Amino acid sequence: MKKIVFFIVLLLGCATEMMAQHAHGRTNYQINADNRLYHFGFTLGLNMMDFNPENAALVDEDGKVWFGEDTRMTPGFSVGIVSDLRIFSWLNLRCCPILFFNERTMRYFDADGEESELGEVIVQSNMIEFPLTFKFRGQRKNNFRPYLLAGAAITLDMGRDAEKTLMLKQFDYGVEVGVGCDFYLPYFKICPEFKVYLGLGDVLERDRPEIADISEMKYTNTLSKLTSRSFILSFNFE
Repeated sequence: MKKIVFFIVLLLGCATEMMAQHAHGRTNYQINADNRLYHFGFTLGLNMMDFNPENAALVDEDGKVWFGEDTRMTPGFSVGIVSDLRIFSWLNLRCCPILFFNERTMRYFDADGEESELGEVIVQSNMIEFPLTFKFRGQRKNNFRPYLLAGAAITLDMGRDAEKTLMLKQFDYGVEVGVGCDFYLPYFKICPEFKVYLGLGDVLERDRPEIADISEMKYTNTLSKLTSRSFILSFNFE
């Protein structure tokens, strides 16, 4: 939660700094930018991902009850393409495919708190997200215009590895909400944006015929459900 707050504070800090830089000028840039039927751009950003595990309280052959938890968030990098279609003066439809580079970590322990022999299990999370979101735009004030985002997304996992202890399904789906602000500059817009992705599907691959040792399946069977979460701070150039 502290890292989520850090992301929000960082976004607000960036927005405040840019507002301060433009507060001294009264020139309204890009006055016809919002009247375009469609436009394109690109996005760069940071992301933080984790899992939301639900435990099944698995009892192994030795009578131990096992649990799994996500241990930490690590920062990652993201890059993508912005495509925007104007529907109304206050509403746009956006499709912004984004490539994410990150990793997530799981820890397994028994009821006595003793960790498994594997220690932490690192899951590479290199994926492409295909979001389709509505952009609800507020009223423009000089060179600033706040907005809200809401929509859905599908993700394609490119980091699947059958040799790893945990393997994720290739596809996931979820909802995405966010907030941002358009800053109008002389030749383009820069839009700092904070989004949250909440996966709805179970991303854990349970069909693992390549695992010969059935005891290795306890790391999968310990979890009754595993969903994804992402926190994304991005800067769109449009």
